[in-house]
Amino acid sequence: MSRDIFTAKMFRRLFLPSLCASFGLALSDMADALVVGRSMGATGLAAIGMTLPLFMVLNLFMHGFGIGGSVRYAQLMGAGKEAEALQSFRQVLAAGILTALLLAAAVNLFPAAVLRLLGAAGAEAELYGQTMAYVRLIAAGAPLFFLNYILNYYLRSAGQERRAGAGFLAGTFTDVGLNLLLVLVLDMGTTGAALATLAGSAAAVLVYLPGLLSKKEALRLGLCRPSFREAFSCFGTGFSSSVQYGYQLIFFLLASHTLMAAAGEVGMAVFDMVQNASYLILYLYDAAAKALQPLASTFHGEKNQPAVRQSLRLALLWGLGWGLAAALLVSLFPQMVCAAFGLGTAEAAQVGAGALRLYCLSSAFAGVSVLLEAYYQSVEREREAFVIATLRGCAVLLPAAALLALLRPAALWWVFPVTEILSLGLFLLWRFLRPAAEGTFPQERILHRLIRSRTEDLGALAAQLEEFCESWGASPRQQYLVCMAVEEITVAIIQNAFDRMTDGYIQITLIACPDGAFELHLRDNASFFNPFSLETERAKEDGSFDMDAMGMLVVKKQAKSFFYRQYQGFNTLVVRI
Repeated sequence: MSRDIFTAKMFRRLFLPSLCASFGLALSDMADALVVGRSMGATGLAAIGMTLPLFMVLNLFMHGFGIGGSVRYAQLMGAGKEAEALQSFRQVLAAGILTALLLAAAVNLFPAAVLRLLGAAGAEAELYGQTMAYVRLIAAGAPLFFLNYILNYYLRSAGQERRAGAGFLAGTFTDVGLNLLLVLVLDMGTTGAALATLAGSAAAVLVYLPGLLSKKEALRLGLCRPSFREAFSCFGTGFSSSVQYGYQLIFFLLASHTLMAAAGEVGMAVFDMVQNASYLILYLYDAAAKALQPLASTFHGEKNQPAVRQSLRLALLWGLGWGLAAALLVSLFPQMVCAAFGLGTAEAAQVGAGALRLYCLSSAFAGVSVLLEAYYQSVEREREAFVIATLRGCAVLLPAAALLALLRPAALWWVFPVTEILSLGLFLLWRFLRPAAEGTFPQERILHRLIRSRTEDLGALAAQLEEFCESWGASPRQQYLVCMAVEEITVAIIQNAFDRMTDGYIQITLIACPDGAFELHLRDNASFFNPFSLETERAKEDGSFDMDAMGMLVVKKQAKSFFYRQYQGFNTLVVRI
C-alpha cells in the first residue's frame, strides 16, 4: 500500500487552531479601528490609517524572521537534527529582538520626521496629534510584537499549535477588552488604542512562555552563541514572503498622500476601514497557509513529495471555502461594515460600500497567491515565492496605484481587483512558460510504502527494501541493517502500540542519500510510543533481554543516528544507516 492516511488528519489538527488564531488575530488587528472609529469617527480612523506604513516596517522584519526561522526549524526537526533546530531558534529570536529595539529607538528619536513621511504634516491639529501619540507608542512596543509573532510561528512548527492559538486568543481578548475600557469608557483616543494593542501582545507572550520553559519540550528558551549568519539566512528565506510588506509600505505611503490630498479625512478613513475589513477575509487564507507551512516543510525534509502536494491541495480547499464565504457576507452587507467602523455619514457610507465590494472581488485571487507563497517557501523554492510577492506587492500594485492616483484619485479602490487578478494571472503564465521540477531530489531515490497493523505485510516489504537498496549500491551490510531496522521497529510498534487497534498504519519512507547512506522515516497512528525506549524500559527489568528489546538495541547501536518525536498526534522516527 502507498496511499496517504496521515496528511489530511495532520492538516485538520493544524488548521482548526490556526483558524481560531486567525479569527483572534483579525479581531485584534481590527480592534483599534473599530473602537476608535466608533468613538472618534473619521478622524480616529484616519489617524490609525496613517500608521499603516509603520506596521508594514514591523511586519517586514518580524514575519521575515518568524516564517524563515520556523521553516528552518521544521526542516531540521524533520531530518532529526534537534540540537541544530534549537540553536537556530534561539539565534533567530535574539536577532529579531535586537532589530525591534533599533526600530523603536529610531521612531521615538525622530517622530516629527516620521509623521512627515506618513503624510500627516499638513493635517489638522487634532489628526496630527492623535497620529503622533499612536505612532510613538506602537513603535515603543516593537519588541513585544516581535516576540508575539516569532514565537507563534515556532510554536506551530514545534507541534504546540494549541498553545499558539490560545496565546493569540488571550491577546485578542486583552486587546479588545482594554480598547473598550480605555477608548470608549475612559476616552483616551488613539493613546488608549495603542496601549491596548501592546497589552494584547504581552498577554499572548505570557501564554506562550510555559511551553518554552519546560525541559520536556523540543522548543525551549535559553542562551545561545550569537550567529547573525544563521539568523539572517533564515530571514532571507522568510524575506521572499515578507517582502510583500515592504511593497505595501510604499503603496500605503502613496495611498496616504493621494487620499489626503483628494478626499481628506474621509478618504483616509475609508481606506483604513477597507484594510481592516480585509483582515477578516485574508486571515482565513492565512490560517490555511499557517497549517500548510509546517506540514509541507516537514514532508519536504522527509522527501515525501506526494504528501507535500496533498498538503497544498488541502490548504487551497479549506482556504477558499472559508475565504469565499466571508467575502460574500461582506459584499452583501457593506453598509453594516461601514457602520461598525463608525462611518455613519452618507458620503462615507457610499464611498465605503463601493470600496468594500471591489476588495471582495479581489480576495479569492489574493488568497490563492498567499497559499502558493506559503507552499513554495516551505519547499525551499524561494524564487517562486518571491515572484508572487513581487508581482502582487510591487510590479503590478505600484504601477496600478500610481496610474490611478495620477489619472483619477477617487478611483484608487480599483487597485485591489486589478492587482490581484493580474498578478496571479501573470504568475501562472510565468510558471507555464518556465516549468520547474517539484523538487531537486530525484524521486526514484525514494521508496514509499504504507503497511497495516499486522506482521503479514512485512514479508513483501522486505523483498522490496532489498531490491531498492541493491539498486542504489548498498553494501550487503547496509541491506541487512536497513531490512533489520524496518522489521524490528515495525514489529515493536505492531506488538506494543497496535495491540488494541484494528486500524493501525505505519508509513515508511526510505531514501537513498547521495552520500551513500540510507535514511529511514517512519510514521504511525498509534498512541505515544517510542520503540527505542524498549532498550531501557524492558531490557533491564530482570537483568535479561527479551527479543524485542535486543533487536531495538542492535538497531540503535548500528545506526548512524536516530530520532523520535510525536508530531501532530502521530509517532515519527528518523533512522540514518
